Amino acid sequence: MEKFNKSLIILLLLVLICFTCEKGLEPVEGIQGTVIFPVDSISGALIWPDSLRGAFVIIAEFQYPLYDSIDSLFAHLVTYSDPLDTLEKEQDYFIQLKPGYYLGGVVGVTRTVADLLFLPLDSLAAHPEYFKPIGLYAPPGSDFPMGTIRVSEDKLTEDIDITVDYDLELPF
Repeated sequence: MEKFNKSLIILLLLVLICFTCEKGLEPVEGIQGTVIFPVDSISGALIWPDSLRGAFVIIAEFQYPLYDSIDSLFAHLVTYSDPLDTLEKEQDYFIQLKPGYYLGGVVGVTRTVADLLFLPLDSLAAHPEYFKPIGLYAPPGSDFPMGTIRVSEDKLTEDIDITVDYDLELPF
């Protein structure tokens, strides 16, 4: 009888769990891609400037007309990735986002990651001197220096690859 009671309890728990799940596993909305850092053409070693202390992938809302300064871009910052490993030549990333249109890039930081990690977005936006844009997302084969990222409902947008350029000049 005791074995029957345990089986009944387990069955009831499973039924309860199934009914309390709203939709079960759902697709994740967001983006994923690879950040590609420059390498020395002779040694193949990763190139990393001494002036930068770390890097992040950043995502900003797409605005029209387009941004006119780095300050206006940071005012529309939505999120940023975990710190990138600046010892790896290529690094995969994933960022969960709501459906919409975005711009993405890589920003090098002049302060330590620990100094910046827990600051709120508005504090980060107030200090553009802490950041140096070093990469923008542009679709492969595009003639434009940057491209719009579209995130659809219930869909992961893949291949949002960003190549780092330490001499990057922003188009705004």
